[in-house]
Amino acid sequence: MKKAKAKIMFLIAVLLELAGNFIISYTEGFTVPGPSVICFLIYSASAVFFGFSLKELNLGIAYAVWSGVGIIFLAIVSVVWFHLPLTPVDIAGLIMITIGVVGMDLFGEKQDEEEVTEGTDGEEGTIAN
Repeated sequence: MKKAKAKIMFLIAVLLELAGNFIISYTEGFTVPGPSVICFLIYSASAVFFGFSLKELNLGIAYAVWSGVGIIFLAIVSVVWFHLPLTPVDIAGLIMITIGVVGMDLFGEKQDEEEVTEGTDGEEGTIAN
């Protein structure tokens, strides 16, 4: 799988996870069947796309970006859709998360630039410097 395709899979996974996070508030603790089933299906699809994206993406970086984007999105949805307040401390925390996510996404893929080659003893997965 090419890196660009993996990033598209990752984007789909994130978008599905965000949709699941939004819908989960309508499940009322998974007691309402319709939203509960939809939520389960969306989360399942998100996990599948995330798994496919990990064929090319670094797990630690991908999960951090996924989590950070989810936190920021849900904070925005909470304010806009559910009219919940954000304190100055909440806003400062979201800014720090955003800086961390952007930093990890831009600068956290050093290993991906290195070439993975077959070792001299026939073992796969050794990193060539």
